[in-house]
Amino acid sequence: MQWIDRARLTNDFLAGTFLNLGSPAAVEIAASLGFDWLLIDLEHGSGSLADLRNMLLACRGATPPIVRIPSVDADIVKFVMDSGAAGIMFPFVSSAEQARLAVQAMKYPPQGARGVAGIIRATNYGQSWKQYYSEANERSLVVVQIETMTAVDAAEEIAAVEGVDVLFVGPLDLSVNLGCPADFTPPHFVAALKKVIAACERHGKTAGILSRPQHTAEHKQLGFRFFALGSDSGAVVSGLQDSLKLMRQP
Repeated sequence: MQWIDRARLTNDFLAGTFLNLGSPAAVEIAASLGFDWLLIDLEHGSGSLADLRNMLLACRGATPPIVRIPSVDADIVKFVMDSGAAGIMFPFVSSAEQARLAVQAMKYPPQGARGVAGIIRATNYGQSWKQYYSEANERSLVVVQIETMTAVDAAEEIAAVEGVDVLFVGPLDLSVNLGCPADFTPPHFVAALKKVIAACERHGKTAGILSRPQHTAEHKQLGFRFFALGSDSGAVVSGLQDSLKLMRQP
């Protein structure tokens, strides 16, 4: 089982990318490149729960996979974690209560209420059940997304929830909800980012963001460390556009 190193989560910059094509081949390519983590997107991506296990297999045990699910749903959490995910990203978490529900779904008793099974992919089909069971609560990653002003205002309380590891800003949704769609530069937007980061720092949590190339340096300087840039679909589109542009040249 490939977990994210918690010492690195606390102290280092971790580079990831989003995988939303639902393609095991794209996951396999990303896993071969040296990212610190990968995000398999089942919220907005083209893949489904039926596709998930092949995508997790494609990680090769080399790069820890985090799976974004559509909502805080204990049954989906159980399936995703049993399938071998290193953690889960929960979208649109806007309160400490929602964050606590996410943690409860992720962790085995007594910390949470996740159902226990022995012969699952995460335990190498029972061969490493004792090890997995002993370390899953401590090592599985709970990532909650901050995507509304309500969530920003509650960032202090969300960061204080035991078991939450990363507060991850979804900048596009946040910009829409702050009245500046796809504009990540207004002072009130940047102030919201700083508020999330400050809450993380006060409670020993990690701040994350899906950045863009033109904002990467600024986001690093602000203090984001669980960092994602780009996606498999974006790379395909830009690569094909570049090829077509080159061929269209006289």
